[in-house]
Amino acid sequence: MIRRAVPALQKGQYKSCGDMCFVRRYTAGGKDSVACVAVTNGATFSGIPNGTYRDAVTGDTKQVSGGSLTVSAPGKGSLRVYVKDLAGKIGD
Repeated sequence: MIRRAVPALQKGQYKSCGDMCFVRRYTAGGKDSVACVAVTNGATFSGIPNGTYRDAVTGDTKQVSGGSLTVSAPGKGSLRVYVKDLAGKIGD
């Protein structure tokens, strides 16, 4: 469900940010889709656009300024997908 709802996760360019974390970004037609994904471990994503990012899994929001987002460790085998300008969490 998350992958279908976020264009960056379908077509975006991939950038590794360390162990089990990455950023995908897709820009087309005047739209900019950015997803920061952390699996198991915490992560710091740098060089991302400023704005409001919402976790598609929990609904948690973080404000990014200075192009950097830090996500705490979600737990072994768990996932955090912070998406720029996401209206609400995806799924139950």
